[in-house]
Amino acid sequence: MDRKKYFVIDLFAGCGGLSEGFRQAGFEVIAQVEMDKWACETLKTRHLYHGLKEINERRFYQGYLKGETSKDDILFRFPEVQELISVKVIQAEFGKQRFDQILKKIECALERHRASRFHVVIGGAPCQPYSLAGRGRDSDRMENDNRHFLYEHYLKVLEHCQPDFFVFENVLGLMTAVVKGQEMFLRMLDDFRNISPTYEIALSFDEYSENLRRYILDSSSYGIPQKRKRVVLIGYKTSLLTRNPDLKNVFRKILKAKAPAYGGYTVSDAIDDLPPLKPGEGSDSWFGKYQDGPSTPYQERMRKGSPGILNHHARNHMTSDLERYKFFIERHLDGNKAATLTDLMRERPELTPAHNHLDKFLDRFKVQWWCRPASTITAHICKDGHYYIHPDISQCRSFTVREAARCQSFPDNFKFEGPRTEQFRQVGNAVPPLLAGVIARSILPELRRIYDE
Repeated sequence: MDRKKYFVIDLFAGCGGLSEGFRQAGFEVIAQVEMDKWACETLKTRHLYHGLKEINERRFYQGYLKGETSKDDILFRFPEVQELISVKVIQAEFGKQRFDQILKKIECALERHRASRFHVVIGGAPCQPYSLAGRGRDSDRMENDNRHFLYEHYLKVLEHCQPDFFVFENVLGLMTAVVKGQEMFLRMLDDFRNISPTYEIALSFDEYSENLRRYILDSSSYGIPQKRKRVVLIGYKTSLLTRNPDLKNVFRKILKAKAPAYGGYTVSDAIDDLPPLKPGEGSDSWFGKYQDGPSTPYQERMRKGSPGILNHHARNHMTSDLERYKFFIERHLDGNKAATLTDLMRERPELTPAHNHLDKFLDRFKVQWWCRPASTITAHICKDGHYYIHPDISQCRSFTVREAARCQSFPDNFKFEGPRTEQFRQVGNAVPPLLAGVIARSILPELRRIYDE
């Protein structure tokens, strides 16, 4: 007997990190709303993979990855897959397009899947307005950034769709963001509390207000080779407590799922099997088959279902940057201690970057050491790779898109579309799929209890 399907909509979906984790956990993602062109192309490509896999035609997807056939040719051959993709991926910008028009497309996705409702709404409004780094650079501009209030569109969708659960994710800066004298996080909590139907945030609003930092999840605690702390709110419809009183414990179960201290993966566990590259080498799309076997269980998991390596193309770097990279790698190898710009300016003053306010960016250059989880992969990686220097001095370069994606827990057959800059942006903005999977697997059994499965 087939199990009941649980339907998900992803708002502000980006390239689909949250969606990927929920899909891996057994949910069916039937609608994604995203404004960015290239992120939408990536979403469509991922749906192409799942659509072809469902009809046992995955070989065509692998042919696309290898450049043996085009996406258009595949969609022409399988019009049913094309039709599904056209319904599932909704390219739209909240705040710019009429809300009722976006809702109409969402309703079309439900109708196409013969679904009466969404069981879970997931997503998080753009995080740049709450970014601590962004506030530090230009506080006046950030104060007047209207994106602070994009979460209100998330609330409108909640009120319209009335899911059993919602998952809202954002950056740590959300907790301290102040706009026109108002603490954004407290305002947001009030707004979540006052929508209809009523929702409770697990644990509860009262417990939350007592210890806000309990709702921070660090990806490195959940088997992901990256230090990435994010605020995660999980809400459930209050009326469901009579059918499943255990709903209030859903977040506690996530906290209990943490790996033991220092039981997580490192940069080495994530990427040391990927082919070495010099600056400028590689490919933005298909790179080639794996040259060696996986050296860790994590690599084996990332490789599953992939014919080889994608999006593995090293940036070209200025000679001066390569000298700086070499300095920082050598300093660590000599003393097992990370150097800063202060050390560079003292020991190699000729390599001092021509940059204003250097004192604010002393860790502007950062080596991602083999034996530790990676630093937080952010969208800034699309501008330069200085914060993501590869630890192998013989390569002397910054991370590729695939290396960053590995640290974010994207599987190797997940193809990022668009120019390399846009690929980096997508990876940096994403929720790690494996973390999303932990959240999804905490919600799924509660839904099954509600629906007496």
